[in-house]
Amino acid sequence: MTIDLTPYLTDTGPKYLAIARALSEAVRQGELVPGTRLPPHRQLAESLGVSVQTVSRAYAQAEKMGLVQARVGSGTWINALDDARESAYLRGHEARQENPLIDLSIAHPVCTPSHHLRFRQALAELAEQASPEVITACRPIAGLVHQRERASTWLQSRLHVPGEMDDRILCNGAAHGLMLAISSVVQHGDLVLTEALTDHGLIALSRTLGFQLRGIAIDAEGIVPEALELACQRFKPRALYLTPTQLNPTGATMSEARRDAVAEVLARHRVWLIEDDVHALLEAPGFTPVAARIPQLSFHVTSLTKVTVPGLRAGYLTVPRGQLHHVLPRMRATTWMATSLVFEIADRWLADGTVEAMAAEQRSLLGERQQLTHRLLGHHALESRPTSLHVWISLPDAWRAEELQQQAEQEGLAITTAVPFMVEQTPPPRRIRVSLGAEQDIARLEEGLKRLGLLLDEAPPPMMQIVY
Repeated sequence: MTIDLTPYLTDTGPKYLAIARALSEAVRQGELVPGTRLPPHRQLAESLGVSVQTVSRAYAQAEKMGLVQARVGSGTWINALDDARESAYLRGHEARQENPLIDLSIAHPVCTPSHHLRFRQALAELAEQASPEVITACRPIAGLVHQRERASTWLQSRLHVPGEMDDRILCNGAAHGLMLAISSVVQHGDLVLTEALTDHGLIALSRTLGFQLRGIAIDAEGIVPEALELACQRFKPRALYLTPTQLNPTGATMSEARRDAVAEVLARHRVWLIEDDVHALLEAPGFTPVAARIPQLSFHVTSLTKVTVPGLRAGYLTVPRGQLHHVLPRMRATTWMATSLVFEIADRWLADGTVEAMAAEQRSLLGERQQLTHRLLGHHALESRPTSLHVWISLPDAWRAEELQQQAEQEGLAITTAVPFMVEQTPPPRRIRVSLGAEQDIARLEEGLKRLGLLLDEAPPPMMQIVY
């Protein structure tokens, strides 16, 4: 037979995927009905102006989607929509030969060639100028003195983190600092509160250290103080893990008034605060950490990773006065000491203003990408900060998040659902997190956002609309 797929074709993505999508849309529109025999490969190739191989791949893709069935000696036929067999598409991932997935899934700063150049220049300078103690240091568990002094001054002046040098520990990234903080005050079986959607690293840490997690209701500003108050009354938690600035995955950021209210609840119930402030530098100066309000109960963690380069695993842990002796043994047990060479780069960048320059550049780069995302996807419900790494997107009624994730991978996209961030075993929100920094080439990011927009604007393939 002769069919016209031209009205359903798009220019986005590989041609074979565009043809498979066009077949899906033709079925949805009723142009192709179950039992229809599709044209031979060569005939469709000639009508579309593509190669026979492209059509063969398109038919194979459509079969994986459950749209068609190839019958030996008889051709390729449109499946009945009630065909209940599970397709290979739902069970596995197709190996990709031409282009890797466009990565919209991982939290990653934008790294331009200038970032790489700065890092190489810093390494070259250290090769010529590094003092012997940077290479030979073995005993200073909390970090070299000059590195801690510089970090302490910067933490006080830039981030308004209370404390002195003797309250600071240099650690190998924020994740390491959070592990040190939590393990110092939380024992096996203790209860830790956190946002209902929280960083997946905390969930993994709870399983590793054996403490309980309970999620607290959140809104556009993060954790709800009234819900926190009720949880403290009812459950008597040991600690609260909190991300007040650009909560992952929603981007929620607390106002100063919200931070005041949360601090008041924790102070009244004498609950430890573990504050994850890793996104602080993605916001312009102005926010004060919750830890500044209750320093005697607060562990504060931040790092340079999200605004410089991911390989600079420079984390800074500030502990309450009198708690250092609890933390240092855990530092010794897990890593002995922070990597002094890494912190020597961080020290130089803090001293000469490079960190602030890179933070401002990162905010600008992410701001550009946020604007691009809102231009392409803004007709959907989006939540984000103007300079955040992610966008939190509500899905149209036709889609479930896991189905969209599966279909996106077939379209060459990697995205993230809410599932990795869920504390409670409840139905996941119909949302996806789209990360904007991993693709360094903004043209690839734009292509990925366009493909995602096409998916969001159309219905799922027929085989994904069945109940299973």
